[in-house]
Amino acid sequence: MHQGVGRRVLATGSQRWAWSWGLVCRLLGAAGLAASGAVHLQLWVSGYSVIAVIGPLFLLDAVGSWLLALLLVGTRFRLLAAAAILVELGAITGLALASTVGIFGFQESGFGDGGQILAAYGTESVATLLLAASLALDWRRGGAGAGR
Repeated sequence: MHQGVGRRVLATGSQRWAWSWGLVCRLLGAAGLAASGAVHLQLWVSGYSVIAVIGPLFLLDAVGSWLLALLLVGTRFRLLAAAAILVELGAITGLALASTVGIFGFQESGFGDGGQILAAYGTESVATLLLAASLALDWRRGGAGAGR
């Protein structure tokens, strides 16, 4: 069944799931956020855990990213998508500073083992763009989660 432009409602038993491009972007953005958290955990395990300030921030980013990703999948609150965008922009900014002038007494060099730096930039950027698109699409259409 179609309901509005760009929105499909699927009936499954007594449940109805409303799919839209905004929801698709939100789910893919949540996956990117979880992947970004996985990159930070992998780096934390591979030795960043012993770096003062940076180590705990990597672990916090991993856990926070996964928690936000789960909440994004389970709810339609716009505030969560905005919070996830801020987390990713903070990670991108921190990485950019670490790769150039240094941050908290730490300076990154190279691309990391196996290209983790590129993977971090990629997952963070994709998640940010998809979550921003989901907000824009839902806002334009006045979708679920409006005003929340």
